[in-house]
Amino acid sequence: MRTIKNTKDERTIQERLADLVVERTLPKSVRNALAKGTSGHLVVVVPSTEWQEPIGEAISELQDKVHPVYPGGPKAAKDDRKAVKFHLEAGHVVVGVAVTPSTLPPLLRTVSTMTATVPAPDPALLRTFLRSVCTGPVPRSLDALNVGALDFDEICSLVSFQAEAAVVVEKLGQAIANKTGMTRGNEVLPSMEEAVEFGEARHWAKDLKIDLADVAAQRIGWADVDRGIVLHGPPGTGKTTYARSLGQYLGIPVVIGSIADLFASTTGYLDTVIRAQRDLFERARSAAPCLLFLDELDQVPNLDATDSKNRDYWAPVVADFLIALDGAVAERAGVIVVGATNRLHAISPAILRNGRLERAVFLGPPGPDGAMRILRHHLGSALPGADLGGVATICASRAMTGADIMDVVRSARRRARRSDRDITLDDLKSVLMPGKETPPDVARRIAVHESGHAILAALHMPERLNLVTIEPGGAGDNSGGHTQIAVSGTPIETIVELENRVEMLLAGRAAEILIYGSPSSGAGGSATSDLALAVQTLAIAYLTLGLVDGTPRWRCEPEDVMLHLMREPACSSRSPPRSTRPTRLTGMKQSPPS
Repeated sequence: MRTIKNTKDERTIQERLADLVVERTLPKSVRNALAKGTSGHLVVVVPSTEWQEPIGEAISELQDKVHPVYPGGPKAAKDDRKAVKFHLEAGHVVVGVAVTPSTLPPLLRTVSTMTATVPAPDPALLRTFLRSVCTGPVPRSLDALNVGALDFDEICSLVSFQAEAAVVVEKLGQAIANKTGMTRGNEVLPSMEEAVEFGEARHWAKDLKIDLADVAAQRIGWADVDRGIVLHGPPGTGKTTYARSLGQYLGIPVVIGSIADLFASTTGYLDTVIRAQRDLFERARSAAPCLLFLDELDQVPNLDATDSKNRDYWAPVVADFLIALDGAVAERAGVIVVGATNRLHAISPAILRNGRLERAVFLGPPGPDGAMRILRHHLGSALPGADLGGVATICASRAMTGADIMDVVRSARRRARRSDRDITLDDLKSVLMPGKETPPDVARRIAVHESGHAILAALHMPERLNLVTIEPGGAGDNSGGHTQIAVSGTPIETIVELENRVEMLLAGRAAEILIYGSPSSGAGGSATSDLALAVQTLAIAYLTLGLVDGTPRWRCEPEDVMLHLMREPACSSRSPPRSTRPTRLTGMKQSPPS
């Protein structure tokens, strides 16, 4: 490899690592031919852009007439072609080094006689490297590290001459944990075997683990593995925690990125955003097998819904993203993509089509069992024998997310800390129910109201009725009671099913009229009240789904339907025609789905 002056090796850490990788990657016959200047032109594929120049420089040290070429941006393409042409005409050996060969000048790809691939470094290579520059034995724990998750500069920055190998391995392990989003410090991630709060996403994880075991046993190939999923649901339901727990469960690293990060880490110019986008996918490829978590997936715009001015900017970004996604999902063995969004409807259909991320799984607020697990997880060793059932039921009835429940525990700990004592069950209850007990007459009206919801739920969809409860503390900031309905198993609904839902939403008000002769304010108020949800459901059926009176009517996106009603008084001045089914008692309040 490089010339060593006298008998002393004066190469830098970077040069030593690059030389070692070239020695391990290129066959001896090819290296000898390069040293003699008799080899053909080469294309060398590297794990990421950080490896391009170190590998290129290491190869060029073999012979003065060996010239490395790296892919440039669109503006440099013409100069790259001229450079390749000059070296070819001068009789030099040209070596193109790139992550993706198609980014190299076409002339070089045409005349090259060989393509070599530099894999991401593995523990065996790092062990040899550390023995050459460090002191002391290299710990066996190195073999368990996914060192391929680290880029060239990251590895070199953690290694120094004459450092203790054990200390370096410890630093490598911490860097890998920081980069891949695995456990941080003493953090304990939820166990996928027990985390019922993840719902259907947990079942998908268990099936995926079976698939990966079958791949390892060579019973199936990577083409048979479910390679992608989109998690959707309200904020705070634990999508990022799920991805990190999934990586731990599968025993593979997690590469975490978000669309917002692509802009925050760049100048925002087109070429820098695309470069950052490619680097993210390249990191995943070099760390394979791994999990690539893409947060805020809805930030990739739908070009069909983008105005012409912005479309000119976004078109190259979206096209490049889809190409990278295709490569990750369909072509790159070992990369599993998990997307996340709070707004599934806003994701471009091009991302959700078959062959990409066609499976969408709802990750919503947990039910009582899930809330119990989340409480226990955040309490840690505190309250080991306490009955958390009542607290968990209240959390579930309010459709509290994992983040909400974590805040309950944090607030309870703060309350106990300020009193200079250990946390108690009463601290949790005080956070959830700071008010007084519900007066008997109010409690009875709430019971009547919720019973109306429950009766209609039992009539229309008994298998989806999860929970009916009256909360201690009265109807202050909360409604005082909840009837919780599970999410429908199918995304397709008929007009009859939509009207059933409206009847359930209004049944609490109807029950109050039946028993007391008039309704209370409990059915209205906020945007999530019975009345608001009922109006929104009917408006969607009438103005966006074309399910009422047989007319294929469309006025706006479902999420904009209430704004459309406010802008168009004619739409809300009279009730839309109902279907021809018999008129029935309507009503029921429905909490956000569990």
